[in-house]
Amino acid sequence: MLDCPICERRVLTTNGICPACSTDLRNESDVQRRVLKRKASAIAMTARAKGASYGEIETELSKGGVDQDLIKEIMIQVEGKTPEALAEKSEMDMRHGLYWLLGGILVSVVTYMIARASEKGGVYIIAYGAVIGGVIQFLRGLLGSSGKK
Repeated sequence: MLDCPICERRVLTTNGICPACSTDLRNESDVQRRVLKRKASAIAMTARAKGASYGEIETELSKGGVDQDLIKEIMIQVEGKTPEALAEKSEMDMRHGLYWLLGGILVSVVTYMIARASEKGGVYIIAYGAVIGGVIQFLRGLLGSSGKK
């Protein structure tokens, strides 16, 4: 039994591979790089949460001995431009666009029905701003998700 340096679980290795995270523990340089990336990512995320600029984070990581290729990978993760982050943003855009669209239609229909039921006629709202904005946001999310597949 040993502690996997990647997933930090106490595991019984099978042929030198961690059954929890599938890391090949026999490849020492790969393991060290992944451990360094995890630690450097934590430092970068913490610094960004405290308001550090991207340049300050890159400088701090390079002073810590992190190579430029690894810094680029980490900065993509910090900026939220990983494929997972972009897919999540696209899904959120689609969901919010749908909410605005349905909300605009609902407001328009309900106020029209109330105005129509009134004996003297009435005033109703056509919430075209919410409908158009919802369609645009939904399409932006849809196009963003289709380009990532």
